[in-house]
Amino acid sequence: MNSKAVSEVVGALLTVAVIVTTAGIIYLMSYPTIMGSVDSVAYRNAVRNMVETKELVERMKFGNEIATTKTMQFGGSIYTLKTFRVNISGNNLDLGDLVMEVSGRRIVFESGIFEESHGVINPFPISYPSIAVTNDTAYFTFYNFSGNFSAGGSRVTVNFLYKGTDKMNANYLEINSRFCELWKDVIEKALEGFSVPPMNFNETDCSDQRIKIIGNMEIFLVDIEVK
Repeated sequence: MNSKAVSEVVGALLTVAVIVTTAGIIYLMSYPTIMGSVDSVAYRNAVRNMVETKELVERMKFGNEIATTKTMQFGGSIYTLKTFRVNISGNNLDLGDLVMEVSGRRIVFESGIFEESHGVINPFPISYPSIAVTNDTAYFTFYNFSGNFSAGGSRVTVNFLYKGTDKMNANYLEINSRFCELWKDVIEKALEGFSVPPMNFNETDCSDQRIKIIGNMEIFLVDIEVK
């Protein structure tokens, strides 16, 4: 092989090496952006699925629908978690949340829909809890997601079974939640405009993740089994 041919081969190899190296550098530089976009899409899908789930279970509140199945595509995990506690006129109840987790973010259905991002709570709800106030009564709806459910992947099928709704009259309500500040803000907004509201705070200090309310209240406890 003459020197000219050798030079052409070496030149071609160097060109290929430059192209491959450049492509690798571009990929490494763009990788965080690419993965960030993937994570963002997965998160948006998770939020959309949770909002749609809330609409589904709200139809179950009075038994209008007793069972439904939802297939979710978001690329994360979904599970039930008992971290929410309420005390209704002396009755302590541990309620199950429905949680979706994706890319370090947790979307939590706890009557309302709240978000934690890498352990930090978003100060604004994705969806407000079910609270209605009239001149003489305040109405709360709490959802208990029962069943030890856990699943994950890009496509998950979840079955929701309506197990019943209990109605309770109460003059005292204590909410114990890591989303205490959000609960307090939502209740304060619900009471705006009432000169003599049907309920008032007895304790608003969320340092122990608790708020206490006294007044005339009707509380609906909706039990949904997840499987």
